[in-house]
Amino acid sequence: MIDCSIRMENLLMKSLLGIIRACVLAGIMGGTLISAQIKLPAIISDHMVLQADRKTPLWGRASAGAEITASFQGKAVVTHADAGGYWRLELPPDAASDRPDALTIAESSTPDTRSSVTIQDVLVGEVWIAGGQSNMAYRLQSMQGKEKYVAAANNSQLRFFQVKHNTSAEPLGLWPGLAVGDVDGKWELSEPATAAPFSAVAYLFATELQGQLHRPVGVISSNWGGTPIQTWMSHDAFASDGTFQKYLDESAKAVALHRKLVADPANDAKYKADWQKWRKEVGEPYDAAMKIWNTANESGKDPGLRLKIGEPEPRNPDPTAIPLGGYRPGSPSVCWNAMYSPLLPYAMRGALWYQGEANVSGYKDYSLMLRSMVIDWRDQFANANLDFLVVQLPANGVNDAKRQLAHMREAQATTLTLPRTGLAITFDVGDPGNVHPASKVDIAHRLTLIALAKTYGRSIPYTGPVFESAEPESSTLRVTFSHVTGKLVIAQTPWLSVHTVPFPLDLVIGFEIAGNDKVFAPATATIANGNQVVLKSETLPHPRYVRYAFDESPRANLYDEAGLPTAPFRTDSDQ
Repeated sequence: MIDCSIRMENLLMKSLLGIIRACVLAGIMGGTLISAQIKLPAIISDHMVLQADRKTPLWGRASAGAEITASFQGKAVVTHADAGGYWRLELPPDAASDRPDALTIAESSTPDTRSSVTIQDVLVGEVWIAGGQSNMAYRLQSMQGKEKYVAAANNSQLRFFQVKHNTSAEPLGLWPGLAVGDVDGKWELSEPATAAPFSAVAYLFATELQGQLHRPVGVISSNWGGTPIQTWMSHDAFASDGTFQKYLDESAKAVALHRKLVADPANDAKYKADWQKWRKEVGEPYDAAMKIWNTANESGKDPGLRLKIGEPEPRNPDPTAIPLGGYRPGSPSVCWNAMYSPLLPYAMRGALWYQGEANVSGYKDYSLMLRSMVIDWRDQFANANLDFLVVQLPANGVNDAKRQLAHMREAQATTLTLPRTGLAITFDVGDPGNVHPASKVDIAHRLTLIALAKTYGRSIPYTGPVFESAEPESSTLRVTFSHVTGKLVIAQTPWLSVHTVPFPLDLVIGFEIAGNDKVFAPATATIANGNQVVLKSETLPHPRYVRYAFDESPRANLYDEAGLPTAPFRTDSDQ
């Protein structure tokens, strides 16, 4: 009787354990399948920084009709996925916090099934995005003086998100109506290994900002060397103005070609084979020779004539595909589609923009393009208050009559006609012999000053003297400046490239004046009353127009006592 009871108990226990194992296995399998339905964009991931004092949009995909609950710092928000599984919600604003917390996103498909994804080590602080071309992409590890900055990069309150290069014929994202896709990137804590390959401008800006605000800072770096502005503008930006019809036509042509080539992969395979052959026979020897040339040029030695490649590389027939060689994307919207669209509508405070070298010859269109892009980015990110700070291009090249780079700086300055914008004046810290200044310290510092003053309300100098008026006085021209901290002074540039001759410190240089004929001549300049300059020329009895620092590589040395340079300007703007 006793043995029978024991055997019965053992059988019951085995049966119960089997049921438990089956339930656990079913739960695990079910949880895995359900969890797989919760798909988040790469930007919503471990170590992320959420924008303080703003609603936090979260979005992704889940099971169709599932209930979605997002929980963070004791607050929970609930929504439901639509029939396609797409969902979006907004967490309420949070104050900045340097205490890491977890963000949980849970899905309930039925009353009996529930799974979740937990995002670890989330901070709340300031988020900025850094866009542009090679000077924004320029790595900290390549910068002059890199050793000091890389060694000091350990900072858990500073996080980076590097968007890898990609192009797309159509906008990507986890949104209804978009091609399903995402950026390739992840949030990383600042340390020497992650800071070294990151954008020098973005890193230096974020480091100084974090040190000043004493709150976490996250920077998203999304840029690509050699890219013109049209690649970073959405289709909506072009559709906003009839002037841009040529870009809409170009985009439509590129998309049509892309779809044709996708339907016949043999074209792409042939291109890749041809390119690999060219790369080995022509590209690699050319790169080795250019490395020697660049080393000599960057050291200030005469490198000789710049090398020219003997045989052009095969051109990718698809203008919307990722170039495998030296060709950068040039088709309208292709970088926006792949490298910004998937980030929408991540909450952030502002954007840094260092671009324009690829559009210098088209400077006449650039003013409208840049302003249209700013307006569109604000619409796309659903953030009318997105601050937009532009780096005005620094000195580069030999001065000539066309002065295209000077005109480009003038086009960039028109961004200031829009609210919540800023312009970092950098002509004095460029390199006449290299389009990539080897130091980004002053460029980043001037961006930070603008952000601290205009975005965060600090009462500090953030811009140097700005032209206010020019009044003829017999044989002289009296120029008055606003935004002068202290008084006008003659000063040396804070950074000298190996190709820059030091500025004189005994006279003001950089001014030109002209009469009614608008034929300009160098002017003798005298500082007066702290915020004025009196100009004259022996050859011009009645000067009327004035230019300052209006060259490819200006030699101009008028600053204020805050050490900030006078902004380039001209009064003959009808030319």
